Amino acid sequence: MLTDQEIYAAKILIVDDEPDIVYLLEFTLRKEGYQNIRTTTDSREVKETYQDFQPDLVLLDIRMPHIDGFQVIEQLRDIEKNYYVPVLVMTAQGDRENRLRAFELGARDFIAKPFDFSEVVARIYNLVVVRLLYNQLNLNSQRLEAVLDSTGDAIAMFDDAQRLVFANKQFATLFQLTERDLLSKSAETLRRELKSLFQEPDVFEESDAALFDDVSQSVEGIVEIREPDRKLLYRYSTPVRDLLNHIAGRIVVYRDVSKDAEIEQMTAEVVRLRAELQSEYDFEHIIGNSPAMREMYTLMRRSLDSDISVLIHGESGTGKELVAKAIHFNSPRKKGPFVPVNCAAIPESLIESELFGHEKGSFTGATTRRIGRFEQADGGTIFLDEIGEMDLLLQAKLLRVLQEREIQRVGGTATIPVNVRVIAATNKELEETVRGGKFREDLFYRIAAFPVRVPPLRERREDVPMLAEHFLKKYGEQMGKEIKSATPGAIHRLMEHEWPGNVREFENVIQRSILLESSNMLEAGSLPPQMGGSRRLTAAMSPSAMPESEDILPLEELERRAIIHALQKTDNNVTQSASALGINRATLYRKMKRYQIDAP
Repeated sequence: MLTDQEIYAAKILIVDDEPDIVYLLEFTLRKEGYQNIRTTTDSREVKETYQDFQPDLVLLDIRMPHIDGFQVIEQLRDIEKNYYVPVLVMTAQGDRENRLRAFELGARDFIAKPFDFSEVVARIYNLVVVRLLYNQLNLNSQRLEAVLDSTGDAIAMFDDAQRLVFANKQFATLFQLTERDLLSKSAETLRRELKSLFQEPDVFEESDAALFDDVSQSVEGIVEIREPDRKLLYRYSTPVRDLLNHIAGRIVVYRDVSKDAEIEQMTAEVVRLRAELQSEYDFEHIIGNSPAMREMYTLMRRSLDSDISVLIHGESGTGKELVAKAIHFNSPRKKGPFVPVNCAAIPESLIESELFGHEKGSFTGATTRRIGRFEQADGGTIFLDEIGEMDLLLQAKLLRVLQEREIQRVGGTATIPVNVRVIAATNKELEETVRGGKFREDLFYRIAAFPVRVPPLRERREDVPMLAEHFLKKYGEQMGKEIKSATPGAIHRLMEHEWPGNVREFENVIQRSILLESSNMLEAGSLPPQMGGSRRLTAAMSPSAMPESEDILPLEELERRAIIHALQKTDNNVTQSASALGINRATLYRKMKRYQIDAP
């Protein structure tokens, strides 16, 4: 609350070109108790006097020579910017048009000539109180901002329309933002610009958007930022309410808890989740105990304790990515990120940007800087799946990265060191691809330092019962069915099938069959009707079934015929054909283009 002493100590400036009116107003106010009063009859002096005197209230005549009252108000607005401009205008009785114009410019009240001095005193008193209260609020706001700037937390506030209305210095510093960057941005725009700084950009974007889904809820969690320095951040967000308890916006706080004892419990949770993840990709979770699988396990274990580049080769659907994850999560790099990249699924025009990142404006559509997969994998492992599909020009750039251990973003000039282990995978015989000139020999020897072969399912049929039990349990629980095992007849048919799609095809078959099964045992009748036909198809395509002039067909010709056969069997359904062949749609489209097979 304001005291009378504070109110009557207010500074008042009187501006009127009529000296008699100035005298009467000053006399009245001093008699009332106001002591800090200045006057002028020349409107040209107002700006300088205002800056020097800094009054709490200005009594201003509208009609004056040289500079009228409207121009004076505009000058005061330029001085105060968005601050409260305390102007009481003096107008002639009934001069409604000028009063309205003054209010539009920012005047707070008016008094009409000739004056009723008791009314003048009352209006001045009210305006002085408002001004002084505004000063107190502004001072408190400045103090609050100073306090918020002095904390170690990065704090931002958004209004009820999700626009940024405040961010302290720590927030700007943490996210490398300038004052211009922070002006009235929407939460959506801000998260889109900040996501590249986070270890898991898409996860951050999704979780940040969720903060505004239910504005009445408080939310907390852990996020990890990787630029400019890697930090673990505790993020807390809660609604801001006004005096009527209405939600007026949302505050978001980031606290660096990388080395803080307060997050001991959170760290334990992170460790627990990592342990679960590691367990999920333990060798025990790769199903199989056949001689071929045991040989693969031996090679995997020998690759764990070094950063040697591993090349995993095997047919589509054999589980190459699962092997790569098992190597990563059982290696010394298990605490770092595992970043998979499907080289065949990314358009050639974008894969360089995807791998190495790009700078803003480096090409059409590059509206922001992007962190590439190699930077995301820093301290961990990058998994380059289907590396045999990589363009030769990009192969040369990848070779340089593997040799120099540094990358350069598209459109950038700076080199960025990366500490990454490379695990690659292919379903091709890369040595033949090298001989055909479609894959660099020097890159092949760089990535194939330690080859690991994943055997196809037809070479380890003794693992079929074990796989069936695993997937029956997994999908039975998901679908709410208690299917304990498969009948001997079903196991026989599963073991007889050739499985061109390998484990991926096997998993899809079990999942589909569970939906059809009504008993607590998977029976042969619930398996797809085409099961068991693969060996006949193999026989039909064996050398003995080929014309004598084609005793030996090139592998590419066999692949072309297999694609045509799959399209015919599925009525040109590319999705079903790709699934049956054990490859993804993008790979199938690319192979159709290579063999000049018309797309349906």
